[in-house]
Amino acid sequence: MHTLSHLRRYLRRHLPMGVALLLAFPAFSAAQTYASLFLFSGSDGKNPIAPVTVGDHVLYGTTSFGGSAGFGNVFSLTPPAEPGGAWTETVLHVFDGKDGFSPIAGVVIGPDGVLYGTTYLLGPSKWGTVFSLTPPASPGGSWKETTLHAFSGTEAAGSTDGGGPQAPLTIGSNGVLYGTTTYGGEYGAGTVFAVAPPASAGGPWTEAVLHSFGGPGDGTEPIAGLVVGSDKVLYGTTFSGGAYGGGTVFSLTPSSAAGGHWTERVIYSFSGGDDGDSPYYGSLVMDSGGVLYGTTSTGGGEDTGTIFSLTPPATAGGPWTERVLHNFNYQACKLPLGGLAINAAGHLFGTTSTGGSTEDEAGAVFQLTPPASPGGEWQFNVLHNFTYNATEGEVPYAGVVLSPSGVLFGTTSGLVYGGPANNGSVFAMAP
Repeated sequence: MHTLSHLRRYLRRHLPMGVALLLAFPAFSAAQTYASLFLFSGSDGKNPIAPVTVGDHVLYGTTSFGGSAGFGNVFSLTPPAEPGGAWTETVLHVFDGKDGFSPIAGVVIGPDGVLYGTTYLLGPSKWGTVFSLTPPASPGGSWKETTLHAFSGTEAAGSTDGGGPQAPLTIGSNGVLYGTTTYGGEYGAGTVFAVAPPASAGGPWTEAVLHSFGGPGDGTEPIAGLVVGSDKVLYGTTFSGGAYGGGTVFSLTPSSAAGGHWTERVIYSFSGGDDGDSPYYGSLVMDSGGVLYGTTSTGGGEDTGTIFSLTPPATAGGPWTERVLHNFNYQACKLPLGGLAINAAGHLFGTTSTGGSTEDEAGAVFQLTPPASPGGEWQFNVLHNFTYNATEGEVPYAGVVLSPSGVLFGTTSGLVYGGPANNGSVFAMAP
């Protein structure tokens, strides 16, 4: 299973030895380049490996472990009233195993400020959950957690449900939640699912498996979430499988008839060579022209990961065109596990889980600037190098998110290979 122990082993194989809404977030201004907003202690959460979500004056996120029960939690971070003050963390919910274990993915914000997310394992059916967190009616009250679906799918073939969701949810039309599971389904190799809200308030939510991965030529182990394109088509990646075993990018098209079958198509298979290998947690992003952008955790010129684009065909049904925009360098920042953020100008932002400065290889935040003319070279720039210390965080697994004013927010996991251990952090940057 792709637990955090798996991720530690993954890094050991590859590591060398050795103002966001300037009024809404007054504690951080564009004059600052980098700011560590909060350091987790363990008892209030530990090891965030998902990005935060920017709400109205508040950041929301999850920790994979820690909390009073050790099974992870959902938290909010509120900025101080005056610049320079401390951000305030509030634990909104602590998981206890019965309602799920290890919310690896972050949360999304639905109508009325309700948060939606997933837990990786446990819950009523032992293979993870989809949950909601409803804010209190009055300030200071308790948030209400509700399990909307309990997954029952396993790694064995023949499951009718998915299991082990690690990806963030995507909210579609009419409040339907879409996501992926790493396991379960017909072949035990993961699913795409939908969870639809009840017809009347208080009724049960309804889950449906839209696609089971693992068929001939198909991808396996979808770890990342989904992006919605035109005509409600869903796009995502798988960590493995495909024509060459290096993972895939896929599309999932809804039926024109209500309740009909969705159609999955592998639009690109990674070869594991120069074009990249094994896209990990990072969900795809899409620009206004329908071009998809993403990262692969390995592969590329030095087998240390890539940033790629996929351009849709000129005519429907034709092949998509993949282009490697950047090859990560073994001597620099490398191994991107998270996804990308894109701004209105087409600039891409992300993180690497290791590499950076020559002295410390605790990860980095980067920017990729598009060329001035079509077909030119993209320009790569490191915005921040993390160091192995306990004051700012280290080893970001998640990518970054952009606030409406262009400030980047992200998390560090605190999962290290060497150096002083910590429990992770939340940070902000003005690129």
